[in-house]
Amino acid sequence: MYYILNPKLRLKHWKGSRPCYCYEGEIRRHSLSDTDYALLKSCDGKTELQPGDSLFAFEAMSLIRRCGKGEFSLIDGQIREYENYYFRSIDWTITERCNYNCLHCFHAADNNRNQAEFSRDEAYTLLREAKDCGIPGIRLTGGEPTLYPHFREVLAQIKTEGLVLNTLITNGAFLNEDLLQFIKELHPCVQIMLSFDGIGTHDWMRQQVGSEQQVKQAIRLSKAAGFYVKINMNVNCRNREVMFDSVKMLIDMGADEIRIIRTTEAPRWKLNATDNSLTPEEYYDFSAEFAEQYKREGLLAPVIIWQSLALHGERKLFAVLPVKDCEEHYRDDALLCSGWINKVSVQANGEVVPCAPFAGYNTLHGISLGNMKRDGLKKVLSEGPFVDLVSQTTGMKKEQNPQCAACPYFKCCQGGCPALSILTGGSALAPDLFKCIFFQKGYYDTFRRILWDWNIKQSLLPELQKG
Repeated sequence: MYYILNPKLRLKHWKGSRPCYCYEGEIRRHSLSDTDYALLKSCDGKTELQPGDSLFAFEAMSLIRRCGKGEFSLIDGQIREYENYYFRSIDWTITERCNYNCLHCFHAADNNRNQAEFSRDEAYTLLREAKDCGIPGIRLTGGEPTLYPHFREVLAQIKTEGLVLNTLITNGAFLNEDLLQFIKELHPCVQIMLSFDGIGTHDWMRQQVGSEQQVKQAIRLSKAAGFYVKINMNVNCRNREVMFDSVKMLIDMGADEIRIIRTTEAPRWKLNATDNSLTPEEYYDFSAEFAEQYKREGLLAPVIIWQSLALHGERKLFAVLPVKDCEEHYRDDALLCSGWINKVSVQANGEVVPCAPFAGYNTLHGISLGNMKRDGLKKVLSEGPFVDLVSQTTGMKKEQNPQCAACPYFKCCQGGCPALSILTGGSALAPDLFKCIFFQKGYYDTFRRILWDWNIKQSLLPELQKG
């Protein structure tokens, strides 16, 4: 009996991952055992196979169909095996040019205006290499990406390469009806991500008079054009008191989702305004106060408070983010940060970092984890310091960190956020002091009491289960 794969099916296998299948144009992957993967690879229209339970199941799922010998052939590229590790998307800083000079810019090591960017040829090379590495998605950012001189050409090339533009991260200053229509025609499902840092404080954060009005106009235009709009907000001592009113205003304007981030000690922020940073206790107190107001006023739109709380009023659902999982699900081989292996952040000079806040930090400390302009993307994602960093596990942290190993909450926080560990302790394997304070000072109980009548997304901590 002969079988051929569904022409829309793609079999893929990356280094270090289980083999999988997906459908043409889709990012979602379905894992396969090595045995099932080998069997599906043999469904090539020319290999004779003995019918059995697995083939019957694949046929029922429309993964394969029967055919005559040589009647059909596999499509070129239908089976791909990659030498590099799998990453779901590239967080691409295509240019450092910007019309603002934000106090908290992650990409800056000092107060100078950065000007690095990809040439047109380098940009096209990155897109080809992303496709060759099996990376399906692009998140385009800057600097200000709409200032990039080949912005429209690159958006068109993303589609030509068969990649998905997931997100456009912009300050909104140059969004207009014409540009939004151009984007919509090429990438109708792209998410527009804008930043808003508080009523009356946004201009101060951006160091640009009128930037608050510009981003409000960008939100209106993006919603009118039919885009999903996500807002990033920085919270610090300067704008803490206006954050809730700002969120309410943004929801009234049609924002689909809001993410609040504690302004972290990136190099530029430390130079200019580090005395405005919230302490861990102040940040968690802010989260609790915000959750009380959010619930009391019946807000519905999802709000994520980074490394603290996720709130979904419409579903009456919340998650306590420092609790990654319950103790019985702990595994020593779990990655310290699943987000690090889901995306790779490529800076305008070609340097590769696990997430954007590292850009200025690494520059300031002379750290290079790899450079795709110099070495090529495949090599950077196959071996070397970048792969070594993002592949670190909870077991490695437990072995090398006695404080975490002795902590009764370690199997729940699973080492916390490695980015915060680096910022506060100089190593991804150091304790995440923010999570230490969260557990030691009882903030889990605080959040649970506030949201007692909502459903919690993850399992309760052991002592609460007993109570």
